[in-house]
Amino acid sequence: MGAQPIQAITREKLRPLYEAAAGPSLNFLMDLIAQPATCKAWYWADGAEAAASAWFTHVGEECELIDIRVAENKRRIGLAASLLSFALMELKCFGATVCRLEVRQSNHAARGLYEGLGFETVGQRPNYYRVQEGREDAILMAVNIEAMLNP
Repeated sequence: MGAQPIQAITREKLRPLYEAAAGPSLNFLMDLIAQPATCKAWYWADGAEAAASAWFTHVGEECELIDIRVAENKRRIGLAASLLSFALMELKCFGATVCRLEVRQSNHAARGLYEGLGFETVGQRPNYYRVQEGREDAILMAVNIEAMLNP
């Protein structure tokens, strides 16, 4: 069990994480990973299954979390925090110093995860996401990777 680069995993192993889920499609993400100079991604292996995945774009000193997923039966046990910490250590080796992300304003679990890792709110995109009731704001967050890894 542990973090592995997504290049070493088949699409089929990831598929259960992306079935009937909101957010970027697995096809979109697999197209990104075909560009290894700008996309880095890891999954958390739990035996033969992918328990979680995290996808980033990376250019120069900045990276952006594009998507993170955890299998429903593996949530609330620290996998997302472990995978993000591992991925940010790896991205630091590629020269990244800052990681950015956006999250739905109503996604309190994700916001708590990111804040717990040292991400801070740096902005907001009003009415960014479509929801059944209309629109929802995106909260923009960022972390200094060095400061996060060496508190």
